[in-house]
Amino acid sequence: MVEEAAAVGPYVAAEFRRLGLEPAGDHGTYFQTVPLWVAAVDPQSRLATSGGATLQLVTDFLPVSSAVPPQVLDHAAIVFAGSVADTAHLVPAAGIAGKFVILDAPAGFDRRAIGPLLGRYRDAATVGIVALDQLGGEQIARIREGRPVSDTSRNPRAIPLVWLSRRAATAVLGSDPATATPGATPTTTISGQFDFTRKPVEWPARNVVGIVRGRDPALRNEYVSLSAHHDHVGFDRRPVDHDSLRAFNRVVRPMGADSPMRPATDEERAKIRTILDSLRALRGPRPDSIRNGADDDGSGTAAILEIAESFARATGAQRPRRSILFVSHTGEEAGLLGSRWYSDHATVPIDSIVGEIDQDMIGRGTASDFPRGGTGAGSPTYLEVVGAKRISREFGEMLEAANAKQPVPFVFDYTYDAPGHPLQYYCRADHYSYARYGIPSVSFSRGEHLDYHQVTDEAQYISYPDLARVAQMVHDGALAVANAPERPKRDVPKPTDPHAPCRQ
Repeated sequence: MVEEAAAVGPYVAAEFRRLGLEPAGDHGTYFQTVPLWVAAVDPQSRLATSGGATLQLVTDFLPVSSAVPPQVLDHAAIVFAGSVADTAHLVPAAGIAGKFVILDAPAGFDRRAIGPLLGRYRDAATVGIVALDQLGGEQIARIREGRPVSDTSRNPRAIPLVWLSRRAATAVLGSDPATATPGATPTTTISGQFDFTRKPVEWPARNVVGIVRGRDPALRNEYVSLSAHHDHVGFDRRPVDHDSLRAFNRVVRPMGADSPMRPATDEERAKIRTILDSLRALRGPRPDSIRNGADDDGSGTAAILEIAESFARATGAQRPRRSILFVSHTGEEAGLLGSRWYSDHATVPIDSIVGEIDQDMIGRGTASDFPRGGTGAGSPTYLEVVGAKRISREFGEMLEAANAKQPVPFVFDYTYDAPGHPLQYYCRADHYSYARYGIPSVSFSRGEHLDYHQVTDEAQYISYPDLARVAQMVHDGALAVANAPERPKRDVPKPTDPHAPCRQ
């Protein structure tokens, strides 16, 4: 959120100043202002059926995207399109234009995999996804309370989406979506309106930018960019008990906000009780409401500060030939807003950036965490790598070579880099803002865990030795790129439109 970024940004700038980095923001400062507005669901949004069912905002339905123009439904026909877990029987696109289309998302289904299915219903009046009950409080709050957006324009081709509770979907359809037949069309219609309000952010959102100037006169105006983000997801209106939440997430939501919210089973409640009892034997309740983001992305922010200090103190032949550009982004959690603004309005010539390395959530990935759906847990060598060879194989191989020289090398896991991967990691990290300009770019992460986007993402759970190992490897990889005789060779054409939709 903007409030967190406003607090952390000055600290990062003060560290850049202390280390002697060259200011590379606006007007000779370390700061680059990013114009943002806060978009929140319009409290006047409403939906009702001709059969007398009135849907309550937040509890029954919740609009999804602020990019959609204001929506007005006037007795729109309703159709059940089927379950996203059974794509073979989804209703085809023909005949759905102007209708209110309902898609069921069963409990446990990864909501991030729904996106690729929505294109077929682009002409629907609205698509209602039955998953509101699975959203965590942190996700609902970001829609109800608002989140930053980079402009106030609307996209007329954006698909109008709303989350629906199962109770509301049943009221609209006349039957539970779990048992409804794809193509079912109740005799009732639906009417109403929904929209998002916008207002300028109260505090300026700012990227923080500094440079360690390279030693080679011929190459010092080329840059290796190192980045992380210093924003997170704000705070809750109501405090929760730290240990109770962590016990619940350990059993029910092992990937934190990326695990669906659902009630615990009787067996799970017993496990939660056992965990919580053991913690209560050590300490009393610890109410908290602030999402500190120690791993996401305090870990990456700490890493670039340590790397900056190492490069700033290097002298003679130890100093890199090319310059190192350090960018601490704001607005990542709101959709890569800070990195997108920086790459669109770079304070150095954008084509002078020869490579970009982003670090996000690099402080965990230990045996009790849950990277790659649990299959990557328990290994000190686990590291998610996205994008390293997509634009330049040479760039990726230089990073692999630097990693191979570490005392305990990481095993680069390219699972989430696969083209078409449903989780879309290539499009969801700050490195992509640079990749869309044809800059060889990579995102490093140690993966997800139960504290992801929770108030429990705190410094006490960081694995500092592993964090230091990632930082050292990134330092060495950046140094290799900075000292190479030539910039990494591109293997693909430079994109002609950096604003085109991202393709995983």
